[in-house]
Amino acid sequence: MEPAQEPPIEQGRQPGEQTAIRRLLYALIGVLSIAAVALLAVLVWLVRPQPTSTVVAVEGCPMEISRSIYGFGAKPTDLLDQPLAVTFDGAGNVWISDTGNSRVVEFGPDGKLIRFVGDDSDTGRLHSPYGLSFSSDFQRLYVADWTRREVVVYSADGRYIESLPAADQGLAVFGPDGFSPYDVHVVGSQIVVASNDGLYFFDKSGHVVDRWGGELRGSEVGSFAFPNGVAIDPATGNLYVADTLNRRVVALDGEGNVLWASGKRDEEGKIVGFWQLPRSVVVGPDGLVYVTDTFRAQDRCAGVGHIVVLKPTGELVSEFGAAGTSEDSFSFPEKMAMGPDGTFGIADRENNRVVLFSVDPLPPADPDEVSLYEESFVRFGP
Repeated sequence: MEPAQEPPIEQGRQPGEQTAIRRLLYALIGVLSIAAVALLAVLVWLVRPQPTSTVVAVEGCPMEISRSIYGFGAKPTDLLDQPLAVTFDGAGNVWISDTGNSRVVEFGPDGKLIRFVGDDSDTGRLHSPYGLSFSSDFQRLYVADWTRREVVVYSADGRYIESLPAADQGLAVFGPDGFSPYDVHVVGSQIVVASNDGLYFFDKSGHVVDRWGGELRGSEVGSFAFPNGVAIDPATGNLYVADTLNRRVVALDGEGNVLWASGKRDEEGKIVGFWQLPRSVVVGPDGLVYVTDTFRAQDRCAGVGHIVVLKPTGELVSEFGAAGTSEDSFSFPEKMAMGPDGTFGIADRENNRVVLFSVDPLPPADPDEVSLYEESFVRFGP
């Protein structure tokens, strides 16, 4: 007779002991999992590109980087998450649409955190903040929130004031797609908002007083398809629109007449014109028009690039800004702004940072780029 097999350890234990051991193992696995996640977060923080507070210049490239803002601390929630827009107040403070974290964050010129906006109340809570604009006196901050479907207005110290459109505004004016604000620009009493099918002009009471665009989204000149950027030239009253899904940039006078259009839609699903995906436009103090083209990814930092500079009359002047993750390059750049001292800020979305830089002089555009640009440029007015 063979000797009885020694029972496995688990079989020799009482049910209560087995349960206790299993619970202990599960708890240990849980603790180790949490520790692994925490370690991974620390490693991500340690290997991230480091913020810079000194000027970075790369030989042959036109940009001088004065600062890159990644966040304000070591925790993952302290880091910017897919920032989509940036603007400056009169003191040079930097305001960022930290869209992945559903908030706006204010930093000082030295890169230090000042405050959060839009994360602490029901009425003023942000969902998907995008375009930013201050009133001319810098006393009001306007935030375009496309999933909240409102432009949310805050005081200069971050307190919620109101939302646009006004509560008694009829919604039929916004068409079948409704109101989805992507950008907002305020000059004097003029409040213009880029929504999915055109431009909406609000008075200070939050009511729509004018609308530019077709009845529906469209490709004909005068209509728009998800325009993501709008800027007003305070010197002339002209408006410039990044008509994103039409792959073009359009200039209009103060009455809504089209002055010129640059770019054309895709053919058979292919991008065929100069513009790839223009998403932001800003007018500099020099009167030049600076456009961010998110998909215009190049490995050269001058002559071609993500940032395209135009004359007010539409001629191509300059291109710069390579694609990449280094300090002087961009990955899916979004909105751009200009500070009171002439410093540019750009929301470098997939690099999860905002880059502050200057460019002097502007590099000339590549001749081949100029030829491609001119192929799809049409002038309508003076």
